[in-house]
Amino acid sequence: MNIKVSLIVLLAACIMLMGVAAANQENPEAGSLWDTKATFNVDVGWNYVDGELSVGDNADYWRGIGDSGVYLQLYIDRTSFLNGIVAEMCEGSHAVMQHVEYENSWGSDNYLDSSPVYVRLSPSNIGDYTFIVRRYTP
Repeated sequence: MNIKVSLIVLLAACIMLMGVAAANQENPEAGSLWDTKATFNVDVGWNYVDGELSVGDNADYWRGIGDSGVYLQLYIDRTSFLNGIVAEMCEGSHAVMQHVEYENSWGSDNYLDSSPVYVRLSPSNIGDYTFIVRRYTP
């Protein structure tokens, strides 16, 4: 094999490895404070959002892009639920609408009075998670 072919193969392998590494990383925007939140769309239906809470990553904050005056329900995936994740959905003023965690869920406010909607997830070391915000008409 000549040197050009070897370099092309090496370059292709590096690009593939970088793609795999990028796919396994948390959304770099999901910060640990309200000021460093990531965004997600709140469309009609089921809106799935993936993230990761690793060691030292105390919380992830997300801001939903959508209208006020809509009905929303918060869910988390089963694995994260059993691993002890805590998810809270809040209105624009940061007032908690729903709090979801294993054996301690509360809050039945499904109507978003003031936009935007926020979702906060904690504690650290949960690993990969998926939360779902369902926008619906009752």
